[in-house]
Amino acid sequence: MRVLMVTREFPPYGVGGASTHTLRLSHALEKAGIDVNVVSFGSSTASSTLVRFIQPKSSIISRSSQGTGRDLAVLYDIARFGRILKNVIAKDDYTIVHVQEPYVGSFLKAKNKITTIHDTSYGELRSMAAETSGVREAKKIFFYSAIGFISEYASLASSKAIITPAPNIRSELVGQYRICADKVITVMNGVSENPYSAISREKAKHILKMDSAKTLVFTTARHIARKRLDVLLMAISHLNNKGLLNGVEVRIGGDGPLRSYLERLAERLGVAFKVNFIGWMSDDQLSLHLRACDIFVLCSEYEASPIGVLEAMISGAAVVCTNVEGFPAPSLAKGGVEILIVPPRDPGALATAIRQLLNQTRLREGISRNGSRFAAQYSWDKVAKRTIEIYEACAA
Repeated sequence: MRVLMVTREFPPYGVGGASTHTLRLSHALEKAGIDVNVVSFGSSTASSTLVRFIQPKSSIISRSSQGTGRDLAVLYDIARFGRILKNVIAKDDYTIVHVQEPYVGSFLKAKNKITTIHDTSYGELRSMAAETSGVREAKKIFFYSAIGFISEYASLASSKAIITPAPNIRSELVGQYRICADKVITVMNGVSENPYSAISREKAKHILKMDSAKTLVFTTARHIARKRLDVLLMAISHLNNKGLLNGVEVRIGGDGPLRSYLERLAERLGVAFKVNFIGWMSDDQLSLHLRACDIFVLCSEYEASPIGVLEAMISGAAVVCTNVEGFPAPSLAKGGVEILIVPPRDPGALATAIRQLLNQTRLREGISRNGSRFAAQYSWDKVAKRTIEIYEACAA
């Protein structure tokens, strides 16, 4: 069986979880004996036997804000990408064409086409409408409301099967997009062991040049509306006002259009001296931070299948997560045992959960231990096995 994986982003040019998903799934499929080729945007000089990178002429894989000209060129890149893929498919006999990003594979025609939907334009727009920062991402709103819906519907209509990594995204596709329920299959994400799992948390902190006696509170995310990093900053402010941050360091990874706003908010709340915005990290630096962190926080109001939560769990961090519908929290993990769950958009509740983990060492160690066991159930080998079953059904 030969599979062509079509995606907008792929390491080292990832900007979100879809990049990690595609990489891990591709390796697991190869391990299971599937011949996989990937086509993605990136520097053409970085192409390998696994992936062919197409040099972008736009901001399509940019990690920070770009000029309007570069953003408008995204449409040109998508059209050019489609023409290149058409030639690739015509030259090679692929059993399956698996689209990981509907915006770049929407009008792609293939006998056995499958599309994975990681999140939807509907969900993105809903989060933007609830944004309280006053920052309106006009270009993103235009993209999702105009091009996004058209691309999604085109890709969904031309696919034999649709995979989604979370039950809530399946519900959106069936309920809001009116896609036949039998066509949408949920295959939850997996997790890989942290390459630094053999070293202690203190050693990881030492490598990161931080005081190993300090408690590290860490998160990483694109700085966009639905990630609600402002809620984390307000929670940190609550803790700081009560004098509960002595011996605590807060690090926020990632970047995006709201970063300047978030940095100003940290200043206004008086916690800029406690919060370190460290920007995008290499995979190696991210793995080190996940191993070093004592408490990992996800404060999103909308998620599909946050791989970062599983990666934090498998790395031994105690995780606090908002009550979002996407897997793995809180639909399957046991609240108070394997994870702490709080309502979205509630800085007070988030501050209380972090305070519990800061003050109660036994609770933090228990959440860490139990969470690691929970995450270990979700391997990419299992994801690959279920995905191959879908491939075989479509090919038949």
